[in-house]
Amino acid sequence: MSRLIYANMVRMIKSKVFWISEIFLTCYSVFVYAMAAVNVRNLGMVNNGWTVYFFNEMLFIHVVMAVLIPFFIGVEYSDGTIRNKISVGHKRTDIYLANVIVCYAAGAVQFFTYSAVSALSALFFVGKPALTSMGQIPWRIGCSLVIILAYTAVYALVSMIDSNKMRAVVVELVIAFVFVILITQIYRDLQEPELTNRVVAAESGEMEIEENIPNSKYVSGAKRVVYEWLDACLPGDQSMYMIDPDAAFSVRAPLCMLGESIVLIAVGAYLFQRKDIQ
Repeated sequence: MSRLIYANMVRMIKSKVFWISEIFLTCYSVFVYAMAAVNVRNLGMVNNGWTVYFFNEMLFIHVVMAVLIPFFIGVEYSDGTIRNKISVGHKRTDIYLANVIVCYAAGAVQFFTYSAVSALSALFFVGKPALTSMGQIPWRIGCSLVIILAYTAVYALVSMIDSNKMRAVVVELVIAFVFVILITQIYRDLQEPELTNRVVAAESGEMEIEENIPNSKYVSGAKRVVYEWLDACLPGDQSMYMIDPDAAFSVRAPLCMLGESIVLIAVGAYLFQRKDIQ
């Protein structure tokens, strides 16, 4: 399988889509911190709020990967490369895993590219506090890499099963859009506090604040348990925690995403074994 991985690495390095993604991430990182400098100058900045800039890529990397992976794998189908690999004796499982490994490596490179440029941009536009004030950096980086693995497992499965490159791109962009919808629903609902405050009009006509009122939007009971497990399994939801300076991390989320990644890769390899390749 090492030869397959090497060949795929060479092809990824030559991929125009990959380099366009790298250029986009570099430019976006510089732009983000240029805007951060404007915010600091005009509005002031909370010291622990810098994770939203440094890990901002995690909010849209699934869209980048939803384009890169089907284009990369789709070329193998359109050029007949996969058929040739099988005809010369390579195992289908090795072909599948080699593509997953290289696609994941590309996602990790994109993450570290954004991180490296972000570090330089932070120092240039804002200064050292933009880096030193962030907390739990090793944990955030580790979780980000697991999130990228989960995205890779999903998109590689679709791309390896559907040999039509453009159709795979459309399907994966739809999946990326679904991730966004789930983020706005599940993550938002879990952030609702159990108790809240509200402003009411007193009999005197003055406005008063009622404190510690039960929040009707708070998710409780069995529904909350289900939401918490879905939240731990969905890479899109976990991306929101990467930018949240006050996020509390546990091993449940990375273990859930790692487990689902293994399952999806195994399912994809199984389906690819039975795919009729013309």
